[in-house]
Amino acid sequence: MIPEAAQLKEAGFRQAEAWSIATGQVGTFVILLGLAMFVLSVIGWLGSAKKPGLAKLGSVGFWLGSLALISAMFLLGSLFVKDQFQYEYVRARAMVDSELHYKIAGIWAGQQGSFLLWACASAIFGLMASPGAGVYRRWFGVAFSTFLAALCGILAYETPFVINKEVLAHGSYWIPPDGVGLTPSLQNYWVVIHPPTIFLGFGSLTVMFAYGIAAMMERNATDWVARVRPWTILSTTITGIGLAMGGFWAYETLGWGGFWAWDPVENVSFVPWLGGAILIHGLIVQAARKRWIGFNLLMAGVPFLTFVYGTFLTRSGFLGDTSVHSFAEMDRKALWILVGFLLVATTAYLGLWFTRGRSLAKAEAPEIDAVGVTRERAYTSGMMMLGMTALAAGVGMSIPLVMTLSGRQLKVANEQNYHMVISWFFVPLMLIMGAAPFSGWRGMPFKKLLDRLFGVICITIGLTGFALMWIKHPVYGVHSKGDETIQFPWGMVPKWPWMTFLIFLCLWVAVANLWRIAELRKSSKMAWGGFIAHFGLATMLAGLIVSRGFERKEQIFVMDGQPARGLDYQFTYKKFLKEDLNDRNNEVLIDVEGLQRKFLATPGLYYTKGENGEQNAMVWPHIERRATHDVYVALHEPVIDAWPEPISFRPGETKTASDITVKYLRFRMDGQPGMVGTKFIADVQVTTKDGTFTASPSMEMVQGGPPQPNLARVGNDLAISMMAMDAGNKSASLQMMFAKPIFPIEVFYKPMTVLVWAGAGILTVGGLMSALYRRRRPKSASEDGTSDASPASITTDATLPTPQS
Repeated sequence: MIPEAAQLKEAGFRQAEAWSIATGQVGTFVILLGLAMFVLSVIGWLGSAKKPGLAKLGSVGFWLGSLALISAMFLLGSLFVKDQFQYEYVRARAMVDSELHYKIAGIWAGQQGSFLLWACASAIFGLMASPGAGVYRRWFGVAFSTFLAALCGILAYETPFVINKEVLAHGSYWIPPDGVGLTPSLQNYWVVIHPPTIFLGFGSLTVMFAYGIAAMMERNATDWVARVRPWTILSTTITGIGLAMGGFWAYETLGWGGFWAWDPVENVSFVPWLGGAILIHGLIVQAARKRWIGFNLLMAGVPFLTFVYGTFLTRSGFLGDTSVHSFAEMDRKALWILVGFLLVATTAYLGLWFTRGRSLAKAEAPEIDAVGVTRERAYTSGMMMLGMTALAAGVGMSIPLVMTLSGRQLKVANEQNYHMVISWFFVPLMLIMGAAPFSGWRGMPFKKLLDRLFGVICITIGLTGFALMWIKHPVYGVHSKGDETIQFPWGMVPKWPWMTFLIFLCLWVAVANLWRIAELRKSSKMAWGGFIAHFGLATMLAGLIVSRGFERKEQIFVMDGQPARGLDYQFTYKKFLKEDLNDRNNEVLIDVEGLQRKFLATPGLYYTKGENGEQNAMVWPHIERRATHDVYVALHEPVIDAWPEPISFRPGETKTASDITVKYLRFRMDGQPGMVGTKFIADVQVTTKDGTFTASPSMEMVQGGPPQPNLARVGNDLAISMMAMDAGNKSASLQMMFAKPIFPIEVFYKPMTVLVWAGAGILTVGGLMSALYRRRRPKSASEDGTSDASPASITTDATLPTPQS
């Protein structure tokens, strides 16, 4: 056996089987095949104008390209499941002992895999949407195939099928005995659920983009409404639940006590979601009044283009130091493909809109010359507020890029910055969301609208009063201090009036939409989808506002034998769940006792080895969920060192740090120099608030390694260690340590977080109902008596029926 192979085998490597090498080669091939098929599809669809038979080539090319991408995903999955660590991408994200679901999650846990996931999600939506594109199919196929060809080009460079050259020995590949595995922060069940969901949402954005291009190229901005509308609702719904899942993941693992922090990468998803919501309502206006045609054609491309721009931000390295999300910089050639596509797609779409989209808008029906409030005007105001919110979030996530390009120090907009700006749009938007469903397309006097809303206003005020009674309840309330303030642009103002108003707004939207559901109780239940979605959004916002606005937190320090109190609870350390501190399932067991309830908190704590062999603490919170609030116990890295850094002493020197005074008395040696077992000892005198103690920390010579320090106890709570010594001048580097680890704990009281979870679920159900209700049903009448097959003839909208006089 050749020496190199023998050395690898001795190190635990095993020779790779032929199938595993072939799998990677096939994976690389199918990506290139997908590129070729999508290019062929573009050629086929473009040529079908003069030769209709080429449309078949365009369709088949798209199908084959999509199947190639999906095949690449399955091929990569087989390498993960079978522990083929000779592939660098697999080795970096899987381990032999990893559970199967984490091996599967490793597929999309890195840069290359996430691009492949995006491509597959887009292809799946292309396969589902293209058969129903009708007269738009030609240009729909051109746009969709061009985008997927660009993604295949990126994957040709950002490929997960690269074998590490270091495992090649004289023509044979060898598999390392184990891989690195997922980073500790990713080892959570949400890594299996959240990325596929959110990338399905991202993939679905391509449908609206392709329909927008097709509608403008075909000069037909009428018939597209019925086709694009259900996909827009579905896309926005999936993206929304993906966003919510990301918030749940952060809440359960990051230990900061919140769902949303306006992280730049969060905004990369949030801005397209807002764009989708704007388009949904724009299509309602076009279907009902034959208006907003030009606006809708523009908005069809905005969610997709903003996400491609966000992908450039996240994968180019500009957000590397400003986000809790970690992405490696792309291969330069792949990055240029992404940048090139972004520039070409944006320029082409805007150019097409300016040359054709605006001319199509001339076919818009004139605005009704109505007195008072019309639903269209309400929608216009509401969409302006959503648009300003999206603009603020987009500018905020772009600040790191602007700072870098201008040569200034990198920084990011913080939570307070966003709240100061977006509050101006949030308040009118919520007022409109409650009032718009009661307005009419033909307009009504403002007084008549108030008459229709009188019942909603009364119920909302009453419910707000009940909410305040609960908040102020001495046992079940939030126990917030009455003198708390909040930052406004003009200064600090009392928190209570502002929080009361925000609660009122959420109840206002919830009551208004439930009222409209009651009025529509005899219609198809599927027509309730829009109102259910708005009710869910109001519920989720109420949970976010109350849990953050009335949040209370306190930091405490717990150690064995010394309980601590925080937020009316007493915390008592019990033990580690397991003796092995490197076990990622390890937990710290802490008894928590309050006035009404006692529970066992089990925050996670374990250690991993860093690149330089250092021990890194990994922690995650314990969340005690109750009907009205969460008790959130966020454990931080245990404190062992009483001094920040070791301090160097010469014999006779006295130094003080952290209220601990150490006098170095003498240096002595026990044994023969250079012999195993010889000890170098520093006799010291330590003075603390508990008294004066003598101690003798030492370093002992061991076989085949550096001297090992031996701790010396100082009273009941401290220990001292000799970290280094110089036998020549008898100096010693000493470190004062705690005898028992101190556990810093942040305790959060988070009221009504259950509303966040419930609201996200209700919002999703409502969105799916609305998408199902609005699916195309050729030659069939909808429940409100209008035909989805002829959207241009719709004068009222099923989900927002015109109020009766």
